[in-house]
Amino acid sequence: METYLTEEERLEALQRWWKENKSSIFGGLLLGLAVIAGWKMWQGSQRETAEQASLVYHQLAEAVQARQNEAAVKLGERLVQQYPKTTYGEYGRLFLARLKVDAGDLDGARRTLEEALSQTRDEALAGLIRLRMARVLLAKGDSEATLKLLDGVSEKAAGQYAGLYTELRGDALVVAKRPADARAAYAKARELGDHSPLLELKLNDLPAAP
Repeated sequence: METYLTEEERLEALQRWWKENKSSIFGGLLLGLAVIAGWKMWQGSQRETAEQASLVYHQLAEAVQARQNEAAVKLGERLVQQYPKTTYGEYGRLFLARLKVDAGDLDGARRTLEEALSQTRDEALAGLIRLRMARVLLAKGDSEATLKLLDGVSEKAAGQYAGLYTELRGDALVVAKRPADARAAYAKARELGDHSPLLELKLNDLPAAP
């Protein structure tokens, strides 16, 4: 048995339904269009931001390569301030830290790296940042702080930098006058795939094992 007996009744029911619901239908349609338009505008803004950040980053890299340090610092600061949430902003901090090391500002480099570590969500990049922080600490002659930082990073967390982490641990142990432990660290770094000539020189420079 059909719900409505005649076509006229069906049409009347449809008209009543439309009258009762047309406002919500139009409202939902307009809302959907607004969401789509907003999403497209946001995507366009993100692309524009990424393109602008990319341009500043390449200018920074060129300035660093040309040893135009003053210009490089300004470009790095601009990258960090204007595009802090982009990948370019994260690498801009690494460039700034490097420039500060070159200028002898090790404390400034450490602060910049700490800020970079607090901002990044990229685990691989975090591994690189920690490695550079450890190098800065060792450059300051603080072998104890260097070892503490390195020992707090597991081999898994170190990822592709595991060999470099272990080699740097050996360097810190040399500074701490623990040659036997340094030898073990260098040997471990070699096992992890670090076969650089410099590593072999470090091993050969250690006192002979008793």
